[in-house]
Amino acid sequence: MNAAPRRHDHAVALSLGSNLGPREEHVLGAVTRLGAVAGLALGAVSSLYETSPLGIATPRRFINAACTAQTALAPRELLAACSAIERQFGRRPSVEPVDRVIDIDVLLYDEYSIEEADLVVPHPRLGERRFVLVPLAEIAPDMRVPPGGKSIRELLDCCAGEGWVTKVSSREWIR
Repeated sequence: MNAAPRRHDHAVALSLGSNLGPREEHVLGAVTRLGAVAGLALGAVSSLYETSPLGIATPRRFINAACTAQTALAPRELLAACSAIERQFGRRPSVEPVDRVIDIDVLLYDEYSIEEADLVVPHPRLGERRFVLVPLAEIAPDMRVPPGGKSIRELLDCCAGEGWVTKVSSREWIR
């Protein structure tokens, strides 16, 4: 007898970025792998954006994107799935900000606020990062961010974050 399928009850937003190797392929490959995670149903995927590096001493530019999904995974399970994909691409844990082949951050998980040592949701610097807000505003401008309930669009409109963000690809994501 088969178990009943798990419902996808939780709305989440993720950010992806790469500044090593074939950056665009890494981001798109990570999205493909996210789409294969049991209990995670991808929603919208943003265009790809080239962005200046922030908080990391490197000359290498990033490719960034965002995606939304519905999930039955608990927050820690979602983090574990994202970390597993990062490891599949060869990413190694580091305390210092370093160049990365892929980075997947959990930005939002429903309207929950989570503060644990290795998982903080909403992402603590979400409102300061244009390279996150611009792709997310493309696909989910009205998504609300706890605790104040501002929309992604409102956060982007008042973001004074440094750096530049340039759209480089407007591919349609095919599920």
